[in-house]
Amino acid sequence: MIGTEGFYLNYHANNTFAKVHVDTNPYMFIRGPVGSGKSSGCIWHCVLNAMKQRANYENVRHARYAIIRATYPSLKTTVVNSWKNWFGPLISVVYDIPIRGTLKFPHYDGKTKVEVELVFIALDREEEVKKLQSLELTGAHINEAAEVHHPSIFNMLKSRIDRHPDKKYGGAVEPFIILDYNSPDTEHWLYKLSEEERPDEHSFYHQPSALIYEGRDKFGKDIYKNNPEADNWGHTADKDEWIPKGLEYVINGVKYISDGIKARGIEFIPHLSENYYLRQVAGTDPAWTNVFILNNYGMVRKGKPVYPEYNDTIHCATQDLKAIKGVPLVISMDLGLTPAAAFLQLTPLGQLLMIDELVEEDMSIDYFTKNILKPHILNNYRKYPYHVVIDPAGGKRSENDAKTALKTIRDHGIPVILASTNNFLARREAVVYFLNKRDGFLISPKCKVARKGFISEYHYPKYSAAALEGKFKDKPDKNIYSHIHDGIQYGCLDLLGGRRPRKIARKQTHNGPASTAGY
Repeated sequence: MIGTEGFYLNYHANNTFAKVHVDTNPYMFIRGPVGSGKSSGCIWHCVLNAMKQRANYENVRHARYAIIRATYPSLKTTVVNSWKNWFGPLISVVYDIPIRGTLKFPHYDGKTKVEVELVFIALDREEEVKKLQSLELTGAHINEAAEVHHPSIFNMLKSRIDRHPDKKYGGAVEPFIILDYNSPDTEHWLYKLSEEERPDEHSFYHQPSALIYEGRDKFGKDIYKNNPEADNWGHTADKDEWIPKGLEYVINGVKYISDGIKARGIEFIPHLSENYYLRQVAGTDPAWTNVFILNNYGMVRKGKPVYPEYNDTIHCATQDLKAIKGVPLVISMDLGLTPAAAFLQLTPLGQLLMIDELVEEDMSIDYFTKNILKPHILNNYRKYPYHVVIDPAGGKRSENDAKTALKTIRDHGIPVILASTNNFLARREAVVYFLNKRDGFLISPKCKVARKGFISEYHYPKYSAAALEGKFKDKPDKNIYSHIHDGIQYGCLDLLGGRRPRKIARKQTHNGPASTAGY
């Protein structure tokens, strides 16, 4: 709680930001649905950080933050207003170029004061972007970072933080850049940074989805319900939850100011009405709901996804999967000059795990088997019983050496069989069987090519002819992502015993794990 002259305000960190506020990594990324408290959490992260700064000789704790948004109108009408709504008479704003704000309040120690200088910068004004190069900052907040389409701003900010207060006053305490955003598409730099590169000292948080997808009713209507684990629902903690230092919390009606503790029985005030999200999905494009409500990665509109049944929050593990001892491996391969292999296991409970992948280009099956596949098996899966399943076309002789791919692989001492069919519909339905099954499919995040294919890149292309505008072809686009998915399909057919799976209605009881940090 902070305030002065009769004006006080309370901030209750939701489950995600309770973790964010005690994270000491300098770079923090928060991905979540609309209305999940991302902007407020980031605003308060700046304020809490300011309270940690060392007092100068005048007993003032000083901090300076850049607050960044993609456009000036959104900066002025949303970000600046959010700060004013939170802090009322404690903050003054001057609408200049750039917009500047000053927030002053007494520190909870009763001895010092806190002064926060805010520099609001819009990226659509060249003169303001140039000002980044000369700023001396404690930290920075990029609001709605998915609207920032190049990482150069983030990279530039790295050189501007940790420069205020001056070193003679002890320097900045825990300098940071914090970014909040809705789930971007798989071509966005935020996706590549958080899901593919995962650099050190970067923490990546994803908030729980706002709604849970329940399947479809008899009329084909999508059914959702509120996710009780979503941030911003009011609740009383039934387990220890961290309360960052300086925040007010309530237990049994008594107010306390935290000195950095874990407490049970804390009362969190609801931020949203019960029907807030349910009203939004009514009549809304499912692709919009998928990104902004369910908090799943979106897709660049290149075509129609082959697997609309795939839900990244449900089907992608939060950590790399490891093979289960005693459970056989099925290594399913696509052939040709772009060989790809998916490493699959079917657990005793019937869950299909994709634990690994190999994807290459411009390589013969002989070279791939000898120099890529076999060493990978020996180095990582030597103790597991396994067999390889390939495209049925692998039983045909090559025009070059009259040798089949089946024999080529077998000559390297690898057990291999042909898939039961190459019929695309049967192959797709085999994968959909596991996607639709409750707890039926889980992919390791290290399977980057397959995962990205599931999300967006394995798709049906549009017809280019004007007469067929808006229609899609019935076969997926051939690209680097399609080959690993062909392999996955052969493996799913094999694990189903070669039979054509019966279509089932999708029914999920949960739309994803709770907020996960720093993975």
